[in-house]
Amino acid sequence: MKTVLTIAAREYTERIKQKGFIIGTILGVLLIVGLSFMFVVFGLLSSAFTTSVAIVAPSPAVGAIIEHTLRKADRSYRLTVVPQHSQDSQLPAAVRDALEKKKYDAALVAYYNRNKQLAFSYYPEQPNALSKASDLKQYLLPAVIVADGMKRGNTRAENELNFPFTTVNLNKHFKSEAEQSQSQILVYFLLLLMYMSVILYGIYVAQGVIEEKSNRVMELMIGAVRPSQLLAGKIFGIGSLALTQLIIIGGASMLINATAAANFSQQLLHSGGAGAASSSTGLGILTVPLLSWVYLIVFFLLGFFTYATMFAGVGALASKPEDLQQTNSIFTLPIIVAYLLSLLVLVDPQQPVVVWGSLIPMLSPMVMFARVATSDVPAWQVAVAIAGSFAAIWLFTLLAGKLYRIGVLMYGKPLAPKEILRAIRAHT
Repeated sequence: MKTVLTIAAREYTERIKQKGFIIGTILGVLLIVGLSFMFVVFGLLSSAFTTSVAIVAPSPAVGAIIEHTLRKADRSYRLTVVPQHSQDSQLPAAVRDALEKKKYDAALVAYYNRNKQLAFSYYPEQPNALSKASDLKQYLLPAVIVADGMKRGNTRAENELNFPFTTVNLNKHFKSEAEQSQSQILVYFLLLLMYMSVILYGIYVAQGVIEEKSNRVMELMIGAVRPSQLLAGKIFGIGSLALTQLIIIGGASMLINATAAANFSQQLLHSGGAGAASSSTGLGILTVPLLSWVYLIVFFLLGFFTYATMFAGVGALASKPEDLQQTNSIFTLPIIVAYLLSLLVLVDPQQPVVVWGSLIPMLSPMVMFARVATSDVPAWQVAVAIAGSFAAIWLFTLLAGKLYRIGVLMYGKPLAPKEILRAIRAHT
C-alpha cells in the first residue's frame, strides 16, 4: 500500500503543477461564478437594452390601457403615451420627428377603423424595435378586449382577463417553477463538468501509461514495483487530482452560497421579514446546494474509476498516443450515451428509459446524479446504481490488471479491438 501511495503522490505532485490543470481549474471557477450571477447580469443587461416606444392613442384612456398591458407583457419596453390623438393609422409629424432624432426607437399608433374596431400600426425605427414586431399583436390582445369592453360599457372585461389562477405545488423537490428552472440550469452545468472531467482524466491515465512506455521509463519501474501497484498508483494519483479540481470549484460555489445567504439575511433584517425572497435564489444568484456537490463527487468518483481502469488497460497495449486516438471513440461512446440520457432527465426524470439507464453500470454515475439532483429518487435505486458501479469497477480492475501485465512491455503492435480481445483471453 505504501508503494501505491508513493506512486499516486508522484502522479499528483507532477500533474498539479502543469498549466493545463491550473488553467482548467481557473476556468471552472470562473464558469461557476459566471453561472451563479447569470440572472443578475441578464437583469442589468435587460435594463440597459430597453426599447423606447411612443404610444399614440385615440384617447388618453385607451393609451393608458395599452401602456398598462405592454408593461405587464414585457418589461423591456420603455413606454411613453404622447399627447397627440390618432384618428387613423398615419404617424403624426411630431412623433416622426422624434423618431428621426432618436428620442424613441419605435412608435405604436392605435386608432379605430371603419368597423369601429381598435387597430394598430407599428413604426419601428431601430433594429431592436423591429425584432419585437412579431410579439406585439399577441401582447396587445388584452388591451383590445378591455378597450372594446370599455367602449360598450362593459367594465368587467379587465376583471375577466385577470381571472383567478392558483398553483398548488405538490412537488416535494422544488418549491416553485423558478427554483425548478434554476436547478435544471445548474445541474446541466454540473453534468457538463462531470462529463468533461471523466473523459479528460480517464484519457490522462491512458496517456500517462503510453508516455512512460514510449520513454522506456516503464521498464525501469516494472523492475522495482509490480504492474498492479503501478496501475493503482497512477489511477489514484490522477483521480486525486480530478477530485482536487472539483473541490476547488465546489469551494467557490460554497463561497457564493455563503455570500448569497449573508445578503439574504441583510435583506430580511432591513425589510423586517416582509416582502423578502424566500431563498437566496430570490436575490437573482444561482446557488448549488451542498448536497448536489456531495452527489457530484460520489458519482464522479464512481464514473472516473469505472472508465479510468478501462483507459489504463487499453493504454498499456498502445505503443504511441496516435494508437489511443484511433480507438478513443469506442471507449467514450458509453459516456456520450450517459450524457445524452442525463439531458433527458432534465425534461422528465421519471421516463422509463432514464430510470433504467440510471441503474445500468457505466451509465448510472451520470444519469443517477442527474436524477437525484432534480427529483426524489427511491433509496433502493440509488443503492442499486452505486452497487452496480462498484461491480463494474471491480470487473474493469481485473481486466485492466490483466491488460496492464501483458501490455506494459509490449511494443510495436497496433491497438485494435482484436488485439485487446486477444490480450484479455491470454493466460498470465
